Order: sequence, then structure tokens, then C-alpha cells
Amino acid sequence: MEPGTSTDSPAFLASDSDGANLNNALLAARMSASDADRESDAPVKKQRRVRTGCFTCRDRHLKCDEALGQCQNCRKSGRICRRGVRLNFVDTQVVAPPTYLQPPAASRVTFRDDSRTIASEYVGGFERYPSPEQEPLMEIHGQTAGVSESAAVPLFKSSRPAADRHLSFKDPTEVSLMQVFVEKIGPWMDVLDDMKHFTRILPLHALEEPMLYAAFAACAGSSSDDGMRLYNNAVQLLSESLSDPLRDSTLCAATAIVIEVAETLVFGPLNSTQHPRAEKTARPLIRDCQWSTHSQGLGRACSWTSIVMELLDCLTSHRNLTWDPDTWSIDMNFSQVQPAITGNEETWAQRMIYICAKVASFWVASLQSAQNSSVNEVNQKLQQWSIYNGWCERWKTLVPKSMLPLGELQSWQAGYHTVFPQIWLLGRCAAFAQLFYHIARILLIKADPAPSEHTPEQQALQYHAYQVCGIVSSEKDHGIPIFSTQLLAVAAECLVDREAQEEVLRILDKITHETGLKTQQTKDSLVEGWGWAPYHGHQSAPDASMALDPPDTGHSFTSAEAQHDTTDPALTFDDAMVNPYLDPHFTSFHEL
Repeated sequence: MEPGTSTDSPAFLASDSDGANLNNALLAARMSASDADRESDAPVKKQRRVRTGCFTCRDRHLKCDEALGQCQNCRKSGRICRRGVRLNFVDTQVVAPPTYLQPPAASRVTFRDDSRTIASEYVGGFERYPSPEQEPLMEIHGQTAGVSESAAVPLFKSSRPAADRHLSFKDPTEVSLMQVFVEKIGPWMDVLDDMKHFTRILPLHALEEPMLYAAFAACAGSSSDDGMRLYNNAVQLLSESLSDPLRDSTLCAATAIVIEVAETLVFGPLNSTQHPRAEKTARPLIRDCQWSTHSQGLGRACSWTSIVMELLDCLTSHRNLTWDPDTWSIDMNFSQVQPAITGNEETWAQRMIYICAKVASFWVASLQSAQNSSVNEVNQKLQQWSIYNGWCERWKTLVPKSMLPLGELQSWQAGYHTVFPQIWLLGRCAAFAQLFYHIARILLIKADPAPSEHTPEQQALQYHAYQVCGIVSSEKDHGIPIFSTQLLAVAAECLVDREAQEEVLRILDKITHETGLKTQQTKDSLVEGWGWAPYHGHQSAPDASMALDPPDTGHSFTSAEAQHDTTDPALTFDDAMVNPYLDPHFTSFHEL
């Protein structure tokens, strides 16, 4: 440095800065490769990451200053400063929630663990989990594997899989009542259910569910002197269960359906329509459970039973169904169907219920419509009538042969006095479907938009009415009056022959004698429709020459299903609980 030169001069500062920059460049050039590596390994202080920045800055890829209220970037740009919720998980202590929310009555929560499936997608993930325990599956005879797995799920909330497997009814009266339901009544409720819930599954749950057992007992004991008490007991238990906010809606719905059948047996087909019906409780419970004909298992079985019970009431009371048949998703496309010997009998019976429901609605509408309809309305009705008539014809043509009569004797071939044909059908499903088929045909003739007084149409009406009466009189299964009595009344209204009308009354008397079903109001309604004098039961008491039961040497047919005598003398009713279903001393209608 030259003497006399100030170190604070600007010229010195500039030269010093240039020298420093030059020295730094020279030092960098002389640095060895190893030194450069060591310098790169030195920790570099990173900028603090924004934790509470706004979403607006994040979307714009800007660093947010995290100012409270509104950050500087959003304030300058006039944008909305969107912020989330800041959560810091500093405490992992798990405690019970302060409150407990009760789930809805019909809800059923099922936990599904997919951790093994997800872990198996990674190398070595599946091995980290222990081997899954083998869960027992409840198999159902004659069902597919999928049905068996679904049956393993408990039906009701209170079901206890680990309960005593040897639990059974011990009281003789309880055993007798359950025998009657399982062998006589339940099979007709299961006629549209391939899983047979009312005869194979629900009786097992009745061991642990007093309300369900009470409903079964009300059905089975309806004809006994204690029938009203059993019915009131079942209704009381159902009412108490419905008042519980934590009720099991599945159990309540199944019980209500059984009680609805019990009402028909206790009060009679027509009397039950004037009584506070369980159907007003059953259908809301079915909707509460979100059941329909699309459901699986018990929901499907209860839905179809409710539909059939309401359809029977609609036929006798001339009103429309609350169930919309168009929501049942019944496949009516017969183009790909080939005639078969047997198979899918429940499906074909469901098709006939759908056809009969549509025809019944059409018939009720024709009763309510004005007589002077326009030409367009008549044409529309004719087109609709033709569609329903075509369904009936195709159903009769393509139905499995197992659902057609195996034998049919004319009245003069029966070997005893009768005016109706004796029809032999294989099984309940066939009898059930054939009854509704002929009823649908009768309603179509009645609802014909262009009726004629020609003989063929009237002959067809009498033919189908005689077929219904013949099926009911030929069927030996005591459970059939649950459905057949109302269908018999619809068909008998069309009879014009006095002798046939009198035999219908004797058939109803026989049903009352064998099952205890109250049919007096049905008989009074028929007599009034026929234009008779007021009817009294003793006026049509049958004599030996007009007996409905054939002699032992006659050529009548009996039910194809085996009639097992399961009555144990030790398992009988007491004097107050005499049940004609299980009365070993009952022989025939000749004893009246």
C-alpha cells in the first residue's frame, strides 16, 4: 500500500472487492476433488416448511407467510385465503367417547376386514398376518354354497351361535303346536321360498325367541279353545317389542307376518279384514327393514308372503294392491323358455302371482271406471287385456310339467257323488299356482272390455270356477285353507248351478270341521250373492249320499306328499287345547 493513501477511499474498496473475488475463484480452481466432496457433505440448513399455510398459496405453488386472517399473497392479489383445520396429534391415548349414539332400529353394522387382502398385494405382506381362523359354515340341504354362506349370518340380533346346540322344546303342548305349524301351516307360507324359512329356519330360532314362538303357537292353536288367548299373547309381545327403541326390526317383521296369517285362521278370511290387521304393522316393518322381492333370505320370504296375503284380501274386498307389481322385477319374457319336466317351480309360481296381481288391478279398475268409456279408452283396455291374456296362455304352455295335474277325474268318475272334477297335483307349489291361474282367468273374463253373451265365454267362466272348486275339494292337506278359502269364494261367485253352489257350502263346512277355520261369513256372503234366502249352517248339513269324502274303495286322489302320522299320544293337548289337526280320533267328514 502506498504511503499517504486512505484505506477508506472508494478506489481501494473497489480494488479490494475485485481482488477478493479473484482470490475466491483461484481457491475454487485449486480445490481438489476430495475437498469438493467433503464440502458437499456439509449439512445445509433447509428453510422451514410451511405448516399452516393457506390452500390458495399451495395451489399457486407459492410460499405462504402464514399471516393470521389473510396472508400477504392473498391480500395483494385480492384472492380468498382458504385455510384448513390444523390438527396436531400429540396425544394417542384412547378413551371411551363421552356420548353413545344409538343406531337406528333397523340398522345392522357389519365389520369387514380387508387387511389381509390389501397386504397380499405387497411382497411378504401376507406372511405378516397369522393364518385366518376357520369359521364354521351352516349348510342348508339342497342349497348352493353361496346360500350356505349367507345362512351362516345370524338372522336376529339376539342370535347366539355359541348357545346350547341341544336346546329343544320339552313341554308337550309346545311340541304339539310347533308340529302343527311346521307340518301344516309353514309349508304353505314357504310355497314361494326355495330356502323354506318358515319350516326349516325360523322354528329353530323360536327356541330362543319367545315372541316368535308365540306367533307360531297362535297359528297352530287357532282352532283350539285357547286360540284367542294364544293370539292375544303374540300380539301383546309384538306390541311390547315395537315400543322398544332398540328393537330388532328383523325379528318384529317376521313375527308380524306370522301373526297376519294367524289372524286369518283365528277370525276367518272375511272377519279378519274387518279386524285391526297385523298387515298394517307388517308392511311398515318390511319397509323399515328395506326388504323387497329383490332381497335375499328371510327378507324375500316375508315380502312374498305379505304380497300373497294382501292379494287375497284385495280379491275379496275389491281394492288395489299397495305393493306395486312393476317393482317386483319378474321376468315375463318367455321367448327363451323351453318346456321342462320340472325345475324352478317357485319362480313359475311367482310369475303367476305377478300375473294375477296385474289382472286383479285391471279388474278393480274396470269396476271403478265409468260405463260410457270413450273409444280410445276401450281400445287401450283391450290392448292391456290382450297382454294379460297372452301371459296366461304362455304360462300354461311353458310351465314345467310337474306343476300340471298328474290326474284328473270327471265328476261321474269319482266313485262318489260330486259335481266337481277331482284334480291330482304333485305338491303344494303346483296346487298354489294352479289356483291363482284359474282365478286370473276368471278375473280376465269378468274384466273383458268387450264382453259377449256368447256361450263359449260363459262356458269358460264356469270351467275355471269348477277347476278351482275341484282343486280345493281334492286337496287333502289341511294347511291349504290359508289361501284356498278366499280363492274358493271368488270362484264360487260365478257358479250358476244350484247343486254346485250347495256343494261349495259343504266344502266350507268340511274345512271348518277339519281345521277349525271360521267360514260362516264367507258362506253368508256367497248365499247373498247367489240370491238365496238367508243361510244357516244346519240347512246344508250333508247326508250320506252327498258326502264329500270318497269311500275307501273310491278312485279319489290324495296328496302326493307323504302324510306322516307324527302324533305322539304323550304329546297331546289337554281338554282345553283340543286341536283337530292332531286329533288321532278324527277320521272323516262322515262323522259330522
